[in-house]
Amino acid sequence: MQRTEGPAPTGLRGLWIAAFGFGAVSNLLLLTGPIFMLQVYDRVLPGRSVETLLALVALMAFLYAVMAVIDTARGRLIARIGARFRLRMEGALLAGGLRARTRDPPTAPVSQAVNDLDSVQRVLTSGAAQAAMDLPWTALFLALLALVHPLLGWLALMGGAVLVLTAFASFLAQRHPRNQAMRQDAVAARLLAAVEGPGVDGLPPLRAGIGESWQALRWQGLATQLLASDRAVAGMAAARAFRLFLQSATLALGAWLVIRHDMSAGLMIGASILLGRALAPVEQLAGQWGALVSAWAAWRRLAARAQDATGTVPAPVSTAQGPLVVRGLMVAGPRGVLLRLGGFEVAPGRALGVIGPGGSGKSLLARVLSGAIPATTGQVSLGPVPVAFWPPGAVGYLPQRLVLPPGTLTQAISGYDPRARDGTVQAAANAAGAHAAILALPDGYVSRADDPTLPAGLVQRIGLAGAIHGDPPLVVMDEPNTHLDAEGAAALNATIRALKARGAVVVVTANRPAAIAECEDLLVLDKGAQAAFGPRDQVLREMVRTRVALVDAVSGSGVTP
Repeated sequence: MQRTEGPAPTGLRGLWIAAFGFGAVSNLLLLTGPIFMLQVYDRVLPGRSVETLLALVALMAFLYAVMAVIDTARGRLIARIGARFRLRMEGALLAGGLRARTRDPPTAPVSQAVNDLDSVQRVLTSGAAQAAMDLPWTALFLALLALVHPLLGWLALMGGAVLVLTAFASFLAQRHPRNQAMRQDAVAARLLAAVEGPGVDGLPPLRAGIGESWQALRWQGLATQLLASDRAVAGMAAARAFRLFLQSATLALGAWLVIRHDMSAGLMIGASILLGRALAPVEQLAGQWGALVSAWAAWRRLAARAQDATGTVPAPVSTAQGPLVVRGLMVAGPRGVLLRLGGFEVAPGRALGVIGPGGSGKSLLARVLSGAIPATTGQVSLGPVPVAFWPPGAVGYLPQRLVLPPGTLTQAISGYDPRARDGTVQAAANAAGAHAAILALPDGYVSRADDPTLPAGLVQRIGLAGAIHGDPPLVVMDEPNTHLDAEGAAALNATIRALKARGAVVVVTANRPAAIAECEDLLVLDKGAQAAFGPRDQVLREMVRTRVALVDAVSGSGVTP
């Protein structure tokens, strides 16, 4: 297992060095204005030399043109650093997020990491990145002012400190309303997602109340956002006004020093210009302090995620085949143990049926076996390979609540595999009994998978085709006969027989007896615990025998069951 020191991808060091080099040249060229003023006041005016003035103007224009070219190159270079950083990180974040689902505790969703990546990229491609790179030169310019005269240095230093404190106070004033607005928007987003979620009909009696509640949350979020924006604008205006005041104060102090014959008039004008240049990055960062803090927090989360993903998530093996082995499995939740199994083993070419009353843990077990939820303790392995090492495509999973992703039916069945061939996709659909129904659609396999008009039975078969595409050695089906008619149930049983014939391990959770007709083994769950396991007919006979004995005992005691 490898570890990383942070999320920064390799290959960007040279680009960063070039960007800092451009920044150094650009900041040195900022001295063009002060030096030009110094030469005009101390050389051109006393000598009344037009030729010298023209030469200085030409040199000044050339240096400013060079500075414009360098600043453009630096800005484009930093933007491409951000784009390359994002491109390199996105793939690693997605792959790490998909693997990290087997970790305990699981990592944050990939979408949060992508949002963090967007936050970092926005700062890299904004003026804040260049201002941050120019900030070290502020110290150099302040030192130059101190060399011109100590009083100018002290004025610039104290003024810069006040400017930083003003920016920090503005950030503190914005932080609470921004956080409150984010929380209110998040609540509104969850409410809207619940209304628009799969299986929600949005009944007319609910629409008015939900709409008013959602709009109230959005209005509260907007009000707090406006409050934060007002405070940000006030902070930026105060920082800009104070910087301009410092420039005038420097000019006034310089004039007093000129009157005292402690410096020349050229140095007075140059010092005022130099102070403005020195504090410009501070003023710019003051207006984007909140974005910088958010980007820094996002960077730290990305670094922690990269460290966890490479340091604790094992690399998958090339293949995983053999019997499904479960030993001492336990899944704990916030309110206690949700699932506890002593263990079982299912050989290749056999199917395991999982039954039990509602809330017994059937769907939870299916999600654990598919790798969607990590087990708190215990062993889940396919042959000698634990679940954390399973390669992509080792398990096919048909969830109970199936929502097809956006895209074509071909993409939905192939799992968005760009290397998938039409022949394998159609073979999987044919094995799931969905091929003829898909061809009957107007657009066939290029029909939208998220089309709400698709029949529920067809959606179920498409999900089954996606679960068996690629011939995974383990196929987990959670209530696969939901929404299926008699023809679909027969096709499902045929699919299970075909999977067993090629040596796959099949796990089927069911409430209907027809769904376990092709299962040789049976696991009974009750209140999250393993109640029985063994050959299907033997377990069913034991359950009937126990039920009869219970009825007899109750009848003999004179109590009505």
